[in-house]
Amino acid sequence: MPVFGIKMPEKPELFSRAAEFCRSHGLRFMEIDASSPLPQLTEGLELLPAGRGLSLRMGRREDMDKFLSSLSAGQPVLLEAEGPEELEKLALYVNHWLNRQSAAGELWDVYDGERRLTGRVHPRGEELAAGDYHLVVHVWIRDGRGRFLLTKRSPNKGYGGMWESPGGAARAGDDSLSACLREIKEETGLELEPGRGKIVKSYRGEGYFCDVWLFHQDFDLEDVVLQEGETCDCMSATAEDILRLRREGLFVPFLDLSHLADEK
Repeated sequence: MPVFGIKMPEKPELFSRAAEFCRSHGLRFMEIDASSPLPQLTEGLELLPAGRGLSLRMGRREDMDKFLSSLSAGQPVLLEAEGPEELEKLALYVNHWLNRQSAAGELWDVYDGERRLTGRVHPRGEELAAGDYHLVVHVWIRDGRGRFLLTKRSPNKGYGGMWESPGGAARAGDDSLSACLREIKEETGLELEPGRGKIVKSYRGEGYFCDVWLFHQDFDLEDVVLQEGETCDCMSATAEDILRLRREGLFVPFLDLSHLADEK
């Protein structure tokens, strides 16, 4: 996969904002001049040597997809935009593109806008047609001490290096519960007990329906088996820890954390 970043701003007063943007969008690199002193604000960011990156600007989705798909693994790509709003959209596109490449070719059941199965399937990695939806699950596992299992996304994924609760897209033939059980087994090696889980929130997003599950079940971090290319670390965290990680830009921005207010 290509790797993505932004150029180091020329004005020192913009370093903080640029570094925060990189962390909160899972961008791994910032371009620097090798002769320049490294500001402390880049701590925790991998730095891209100057002169190696190709540029990506906002354009037709089909053209951007084709360009990124043609690049070799590890090719640095610099996001370039006319302003902050366009850069935000470009970073969102890049993260979605990376996520679509993960397990490309996997088949999803297609739902209509009322969450009814259409009888059609869709290959992951391709854009869904307007009015089509697929099913996604996010799974919170809470132990008896009130701590949740978190996993860290592998650097090659969208929002790479950020923490999240495990989950993913349901495959063709999955219902919501079976998708939970399979995703947790694949991503962590843990076996969930179906009777210990319940859906705490369901909502419709752009092209997907999401079920948020909460399982009350003890777990041991030593039993977690990380999935290469998907997860690279794990931890247990309280609701307060998770909210702090979100404030610090270390937790994925797309997960709804509203239900955690009842778990603190």
